[in-house]
Amino acid sequence: MKSNILRKVVGILTHNFGLKLLAVVVSCGLWFVVNSITDPVEKKPFSNIPVEIINEDVVTSEGKVYEILDGTNYVNVVVMGKRSVLDNIARDDLRAVADMSKLTFMNTVGIEVSSARNNSELDFKTNIDNVKLLIENRKSIQKSILASVSGEPAEGYVAERALASPNVVRFSGPESLIMEIDHVEAVANIEGSSSDISTSVDLKIYDADDNEIKSNSIKMNISTVNVSVSILATKEVPLEFTIQGEPEAGYIVGKDVVSVPETVTIAGRSSVLDNVSRITVADPALSAEDLTESTTTIVNVKKYLPSGVQFADSSFSGNVSVTIEIEKLVTKELEIPARNFAAGYKPEGFQITLKELVDKDSYVIRISGTQAAVDVVNAEEIIGVIDMNLMLENLGLQQWDVGNYQGDITFNLPDNVTLAEPYKMTVEVGTIDNETE
Repeated sequence: MKSNILRKVVGILTHNFGLKLLAVVVSCGLWFVVNSITDPVEKKPFSNIPVEIINEDVVTSEGKVYEILDGTNYVNVVVMGKRSVLDNIARDDLRAVADMSKLTFMNTVGIEVSSARNNSELDFKTNIDNVKLLIENRKSIQKSILASVSGEPAEGYVAERALASPNVVRFSGPESLIMEIDHVEAVANIEGSSSDISTSVDLKIYDADDNEIKSNSIKMNISTVNVSVSILATKEVPLEFTIQGEPEAGYIVGKDVVSVPETVTIAGRSSVLDNVSRITVADPALSAEDLTESTTTIVNVKKYLPSGVQFADSSFSGNVSVTIEIEKLVTKELEIPARNFAAGYKPEGFQITLKELVDKDSYVIRISGTQAAVDVVNAEEIIGVIDMNLMLENLGLQQWDVGNYQGDITFNLPDNVTLAEPYKMTVEVGTIDNETE
């Protein structure tokens, strides 16, 4: 009985078996086609996914540091999966990880990508497979901060030296990179400033060729400092020189002392500069002692600046070229017209006669000075005067009496001309007769 039933079942299943098998295959194919049409497998790209480094202490615990090379700390990822799954995947769901515990002998670490959601239903393809590393010994150094300024202050003002606070910065990082650091600058902008400034400034690192160094591998204990700059007023003032000593006999120091430069521009607080009209220099090097010709010497005028005053140009050392002009004295005879002489402060009741001028038209004197100075003296314009009051005092007399007296003659010579010798004149003091009166 059971055998008959089994044969019937087998007969049913094997009857037209090829058609039945074909129907099954077609049904499965149709199911896959329908499923693919309604929820196909697709790709979704994501760019610049940051690579997270984990287990860094594998390297750092040995006193070493690492630097990521060739931009391998960012990766492009293509995510593959069903449309229904990909639709829910966003950039923030992706995580790219490089595990330093899996560091290879070539200093590379494989990149593993995962998703915070539906991870098991997704496949990932990256444009790079490994993070490339440069591993070096850690190096630490300390550098002074060079504070400076950029721009120009307002017209009539100058910037004093900038000061940074703090003025030292410490670095640590890969030895090869740290050893490239030559100097650190903090530059404050003072464009148009007319008063003191204090501002926060970012630090910049430079190599010996003044190329800026930018690297995330370099760690600094500070990244900004405060830079303070004093803004000072300026003023141009002349230089005035005091010449010491006397040249050799027959020579004279010229009226003008020539210097290069003739003026200097100074800087300071306005209240201080208001009281400075010139810089007076009395230097031992400026000596005319026993000179017979002009001489030029270098004098540093910096030490003669008043307190609270400095040179506006910080690069100016203060050295000035000073020329002491030495001129030879010459003499010249002048015939002064007799009418140009007179007695001053004549006493009343007496007749005054200048004896040396009686029956003469002129009186000869010799003057001394430089050639240029004596050449311009005009005898017609020279006045000779005998001061009767001064003569009375010099003679030790209380009052005048009839008689002859001698007194000095003074002449209205220019300041740069002198008498070659003193001149005296005899003054006759007589009574006034009735006829004369």
